[in-house]
Amino acid sequence: MNIFFRTIAIFSLWIWFANPALSTPWMKRKPYIQNVTTTKLSILWETGSREKCKIILEAIDAEDKWEKVSPRDYIHEVRFTGLAPYTKYRYKVFTSRKIYSEVVRTAPDKDTHFSFLVMGDNRNGHSNHQTVINAMTMEPASFYINTGDLTNDGLKRNNWYRFFEIEYPLMKKIPLYAVVGNHENCFSKGEDLFKRYFAHPENSPYPELVYSFTWGNSRFFVLNSEKPFVGGSQSAWLKSQLQQTVMDKDIIHTFVIVHISPFTSGPHGPNEELLESGLVDVMHKYGVDMLFAGHDHLYERGRVRNLNYVVTAGGGAPIYYIKEAKPYSLVTEPTLHYTKMIVKGNILEFSAHRIDGTLIDFFTIKKEIKKDREPIFKILKERKKSIKKGNISDQKSFENYKKNYEKQKLIEKKELFEKIFDSNNESNQGEIKKYWLLALLLLFLFVVATFTIKKIKS
Repeated sequence: MNIFFRTIAIFSLWIWFANPALSTPWMKRKPYIQNVTTTKLSILWETGSREKCKIILEAIDAEDKWEKVSPRDYIHEVRFTGLAPYTKYRYKVFTSRKIYSEVVRTAPDKDTHFSFLVMGDNRNGHSNHQTVINAMTMEPASFYINTGDLTNDGLKRNNWYRFFEIEYPLMKKIPLYAVVGNHENCFSKGEDLFKRYFAHPENSPYPELVYSFTWGNSRFFVLNSEKPFVGGSQSAWLKSQLQQTVMDKDIIHTFVIVHISPFTSGPHGPNEELLESGLVDVMHKYGVDMLFAGHDHLYERGRVRNLNYVVTAGGGAPIYYIKEAKPYSLVTEPTLHYTKMIVKGNILEFSAHRIDGTLIDFFTIKKEIKKDREPIFKILKERKKSIKKGNISDQKSFENYKKNYEKQKLIEKKELFEKIFDSNNESNQGEIKKYWLLALLLLFLFVVATFTIKKIKS
């Protein structure tokens, strides 16, 4: 009998450690902030068991208080409305095991100064990703943007849980506005998990995947490079939105964010479809202040006919090399980094930072809007740096960057092959695990039955 119970114990421990879904922390996603406006905000979290959770939101400097209870489930999302602009609130989430609490702030009115951070391409570089986030937590900011490729495979839930654990120090107090990258949308089937884990605005033909939001005197438009641009509904949507925005006297600055940039000196090269769609010309026409993108794992800033662009993709994934220094590129450096924008009325102060805090790049721009709403940009100051091959001091270092890049691409091809023959989507992964566990259980019962029969016969 002792052998029987020992066998059960060993088998249970083996199942626990062999199955990642069972060995992950009980709190899959700690509470974090999403979709903040001047009067609304959402709080999301995921527990390890089905349960109801109470959540309290109360003003720091007033007596306003709200209390809600989430439905009994694993995945929780609660939205609060009727809040005051640019006001601090403390939330408390009561789970069966722990209470989570943090202070958040609603979005400001049009005349309030604010700042935000931008980074991207974390993928599976967890150690580097954590280092970038640690540096970003030192920066005061109202919100931050990730330019895509938040995980290495958007079909695997454990990848997402690792992402949220690393970014929790930021996400618990300021909202993250995320962009769909090619790694989130593996096999064009990663959208469901992306929409499950984020609560972005539903104000486009592709709700939560393409969206816009307003913060102070600025409007942000998030595009999806996994959806068509040429003849695509998101292109018509962006053109219409920019037409409306340029007539809105409360909006001074406009920003567009997409994963794959139409301008880059990196090995992936420009987003040709985005260029062919004519959307870049639309951005020029309606005076977009800046285009943010990722995909090529490096830092780059440039300017094309008064349209400023930044490739910020040094959030943790392996760093790429500079394939070709484009004539429109001003500053480029392959390194881990993040960027920061300070908005002061009609002035933008931009900077890019390495993870050790040193400055890579900076520029300050002033935007004046004429009576006919035509924008005029004036560069007040900026860093200009001649671009050598790879921004690397010697040819040997450049070749090492190139070799590492080619090695990484081989690894990605291998991972893609394994995904095809392993499981094609997240739901299939769940089914495979169920059948695998059932097969192991039957095998275990067979072994126990065999052992028992032999014991009886002896």
